[in-house]
Amino acid sequence: MDRRFQVGLLAARIPRKILHTFYLTSLRAAVHWHRTQEHVREEIMKARIAVFLVGLLLATTQNSGADNLFVANFYAGNIQKFDSSGTGVVFATGLSQPAGLAFDNAGNLYVANCSAGTVEEFTSSGKGSVFASGVSRPVGLAFDSAGNLYVASYSGGNIEKFDSSGTGVVFATRLEEPTDLAFDSQGNLYVTDLTGGRIEKINPAGTATVFAFGLSQPVGLAFDSAGNLFVANSGNNTIEKFTATGIGTVFADSGLDEPYGLAFDSAGNLYAGNTGNNTIEEFDASGVGTVFANSGLNVPNNLAFERIIPEPSTWAMVAMGIWAVLGGRRLGFRLS
Repeated sequence: MDRRFQVGLLAARIPRKILHTFYLTSLRAAVHWHRTQEHVREEIMKARIAVFLVGLLLATTQNSGADNLFVANFYAGNIQKFDSSGTGVVFATGLSQPAGLAFDNAGNLYVANCSAGTVEEFTSSGKGSVFASGVSRPVGLAFDSAGNLYVASYSGGNIEKFDSSGTGVVFATRLEEPTDLAFDSQGNLYVTDLTGGRIEKINPAGTATVFAFGLSQPVGLAFDSAGNLFVANSGNNTIEKFTATGIGTVFADSGLDEPYGLAFDSAGNLYAGNTGNNTIEEFDASGVGTVFANSGLNVPNNLAFERIIPEPSTWAMVAMGIWAVLGGRRLGFRLS
């Protein structure tokens, strides 16, 4: 019997209602598959547009490539602000032997007002107020990742910890003359002990161990992006570099005159405040130094960089507009 005749005969025997149901089911399945494919294509398109925009934003972001350097002038009683060219202006005055500097995540500058026994807080516009008081000759400052401020009390021989409201507790004691502070990426606090000639490492629980010793009047501390610790060895006019395991080498030994504060810019250059000849030295990664600033300084002891947050360029904003108008509408997003 002919095959086509057999199929036709079989179909004739199937009730029309069943055939109708089968037809509708097949049609729904086809529509669902088509919609699923459209959804997949839309999601792929979203991802492609997102990747394109992120790349465009990164490529067209306006970044001056510069950081502003803030310097505490101990005997002048002021804070200077230097741009990337080394041009400085007075940012704040009326301080009493300002020492340690540190920025919080909001861009406010904190200053250890040594002789007054206070910590001052300055907004980006230079408006100041007392953040904490009653500290015995505060010098070094450092923020932890949670936003708590740590203060080295030079005369008190301890480290105090302040929350965002200015409420303080003693974090570590039994230090001789703590001068500067710096946190590593694991939350350990490093402290230079001036007369002890050593660097103490204090874990988050407050337990202290000796990280390095045999130094000559160590003061300023700064970590580079690789986790190496740099210390200003003021007594012998050098800057020492320590690995995470405590192995030390001389990083720089020229162009220094009683170096004190240290700070890295975003490009990895190290800056040092020379309290002996009132200059700021800039060192590249190999330790070669040049004079960055030498005007208006008066015992520049502590340094801190204000990070400049990049702002989207005009082209980046245009890209976002294209996304909102074309991409959003094409993909069914509602603009409000």
